[in-house]
Amino acid sequence: MITTTLVAIDAGGTKTDLLWAQPDGQLLSRVEGQGINLASKPPAVWESIMEALLKQAGVDHESVSVICAGAAGYTLPDRRVLFEQLLQRLLPRARVLLLPDYAIALEGATGGAPGVLVIAGTGSIACGRDRDGKLMRVGGWGYLLGDEGSGFWIGKEAIRASLASLEGWGETTRLYEMLTEIFGSNDAGEWLSALYHAQNPQSLLAQLAPLVSEAAEQGDTQAKRILVAAADHLAHLVVQLAEHLHLPDDFPVCTVGGVWKSEAIVLDRFCQQVSKRLPAWQGTVKPPEYSPVEGALFVAQRMVWA
Repeated sequence: MITTTLVAIDAGGTKTDLLWAQPDGQLLSRVEGQGINLASKPPAVWESIMEALLKQAGVDHESVSVICAGAAGYTLPDRRVLFEQLLQRLLPRARVLLLPDYAIALEGATGGAPGVLVIAGTGSIACGRDRDGKLMRVGGWGYLLGDEGSGFWIGKEAIRASLASLEGWGETTRLYEMLTEIFGSNDAGEWLSALYHAQNPQSLLAQLAPLVSEAAEQGDTQAKRILVAAADHLAHLVVQLAEHLHLPDDFPVCTVGGVWKSEAIVLDRFCQQVSKRLPAWQGTVKPPEYSPVEGALFVAQRMVWA
């Protein structure tokens, strides 16, 4: 009979991953369910999702001694406390550690080693942990206050460039034709109406980012400018972390998110700018080694042996 087990959770906005494992890391089960965003979903929904995942995983509640969870919406203190209380109530014998979702993503990305993670999907954020264990994040302030270099930002800049071209004070760009096809109209007012009436305008704008990559590959100068600027914004996040953390010269930079699919421009420019602005850096840019929920498991293992 197993006397001590661990639970690791990645409670993301889109889905929730749960691992049940032994202290040596041997998996007992791995399940996936609906997303839990602490900021946008009510506690009753969290509880329903967590109860279903624990049941599906066959977790022996009495044996769980440690829970490590990363959660989207962590920055809201009242919601964070409620989620911690829920986990403690569901697994009363366990020590509970709740972390930001980016913290467990970083842990998995670098395998627990010092390094930096740059997430550029619908939004953008970077985080790093140094050799002293200090954790720092930059960016990630949402579409109203930031998210520069993200898919949302790229889509927004595409529409701005198209509007400038339409009004005659910006350069001509193929993006206008492409957006006309996407929105089914050449009336920019209808584009704006669709955006302002969208339930999730940031996701709608992020869906336009692949158009910018396509136009750039076809030689459109405005599209190239947007992608170069996106790469520069993302490189700036890495530089800020490197200047404030005690990182080794060969620290890895891990990249996650759809923006990085435009390797010919975004990734190449990003690598160039990081190397230029951090001349002592000898590391590499690479995909994550492990998933966020596996990162949570690494932390839970350290909690057991601490």
